[in-house]
Amino acid sequence: MKKKVLLTLIILIILAPVVAGATYFVLKYQEASEERAVKKVQESKVEDLINSRRDLQVAEDETDVFGEDNVVRVLLVGLDSRTGQEFSHCDAIQLFEINRANKTVQVTAVPRGTYAPLPGTGHLATDYYVSKSCEVGGLEYGIEQIERILGKKADYVVMVGFSEALGILRYLKLPTTETLQWLRHRQGYAIGEPQRARNHSTFLKQMLVKYIPDDQGGMDNTWQYLLYRMIKTDLSFDGSKQIVSEISQMNLKEESWRISLSMRPAYEVQDIEYDPEKVDEYLHKMIDPIKHLLNKDDYSEISNEEAEERLLTLIKTNKEKPEFIKWAYDNNLWLQVEDDVKREEFHYHFVTEYAMSLETLEEKETLIADYILEMDYLEKPDFAEKGRDLLKELIAQ
Repeated sequence: MKKKVLLTLIILIILAPVVAGATYFVLKYQEASEERAVKKVQESKVEDLINSRRDLQVAEDETDVFGEDNVVRVLLVGLDSRTGQEFSHCDAIQLFEINRANKTVQVTAVPRGTYAPLPGTGHLATDYYVSKSCEVGGLEYGIEQIERILGKKADYVVMVGFSEALGILRYLKLPTTETLQWLRHRQGYAIGEPQRARNHSTFLKQMLVKYIPDDQGGMDNTWQYLLYRMIKTDLSFDGSKQIVSEISQMNLKEESWRISLSMRPAYEVQDIEYDPEKVDEYLHKMIDPIKHLLNKDDYSEISNEEAEERLLTLIKTNKEKPEFIKWAYDNNLWLQVEDDVKREEFHYHFVTEYAMSLETLEEKETLIADYILEMDYLEKPDFAEKGRDLLKELIAQ
């Protein structure tokens, strides 16, 4: 009997670590199972939130932006907002009139040097032009002056800043810096600013012909949504889809004559085709003979590499400052960075820092979900995953 008790004790002593270990692993497995369940719920919520953002891309709004006369007028204003001042110059001004009844698009340019009155006193005689009116009187006042020159009211306004212009060009897979230089160039033309305004119109016409599909089904909703998010506008996303849908039925690739160009006030200008393959060559041809005559505001002679380095220094020096973070996010500052890796690193930094500054959890989640959508679409899985991890943390709070 004593031998049996002793044997039992020996077995228990031998097996004790095994049993304890087994118990430990069971408990750890249960703990891990609970963790996995929590993570699964979090991941499900993350995907539900992202899918809800995708659903917004196809949601229908009952508002007919064309109205009873079947015409919608959209004023496109390019803002020179690189320095982050409260009010910016209206650097490019183009009115789109889309007529649903006769299937035409009228694009009317307003040269930025067109005379406009200014509020207040003490202005220089050279300040009285419409681009300056946006800076001195604010955008609302500037738009009133633009509409006065056009003799028409805009139904909607779309504003695009310097950073956003670069981002849109990148989405269209066009040479960014060179294309923007082509659009901004005026010094090589005898007529100067009016020709530049006409170039904006011909460029926009080329983009409509090239990128608007022949049917709305051919337009990628996510691509359109990402472009929409870059701009500032009072036009709803569904309203923009309505317009694209109508334009897509105009068969512009075969009937580009449906887009007509004009200017207020009128000038005698040329239609100069934008060629992405030869844009750099064209710029050299126009600028090289006259660059010694240009002042530093028109031609700084700073190389693209130097400009990039200055931008990176600005970002690195200020990227932890709350005011700079808000300004950088509002102006999509990272879009000015040419290096793909650095651009996305700064993008993630500004999105996350700005998200954390928002007051409500819903605002934070929506912002991060839109970021994930963009990274998924751009096939940047590492950053999309970082966004998902951040969203899980927010949902777990």
